[in-house]
Amino acid sequence: MSPELFSQIASAMVVAWGSFAAIRASRSTTRCALLSNLLVAFAMMLLVRLIADFGGWSSWFIYVWVLCVGGYVIAVYLAAAALPNLPWRAETAKTRRSEMTNLSVSSVLTFAVSGALVIPGLLLG
Repeated sequence: MSPELFSQIASAMVVAWGSFAAIRASRSTTRCALLSNLLVAFAMMLLVRLIADFGGWSSWFIYVWVLCVGGYVIAVYLAAAALPNLPWRAETAKTRRSEMTNLSVSSVLTFAVSGALVIPGLLLG
């Protein structure tokens, strides 16, 4: 198995997992949890987009990518439909701390990964 094929298979699994996680995010109980889950899924999509070798329109990976992006679009629609009916925060203090911790960690990791991948690309490009 060539390294390019292994990279494409791993990237396809990550982007499919991210798409599934984004669709599943619409079942969150609060808006903070919904935003946190969508942020993690969006980070997976960006990560794959930045590091994957797409191989052009003749490769199988671009079609998997487009299908998974469709999953992200469906997830955003489901999240927008569920958002007005959700409270901003949970009722108990312990759950609120957990939600805010998850949102904070998700945000920091998203910015760190994006910065680690984008900044060297800008400097080299």
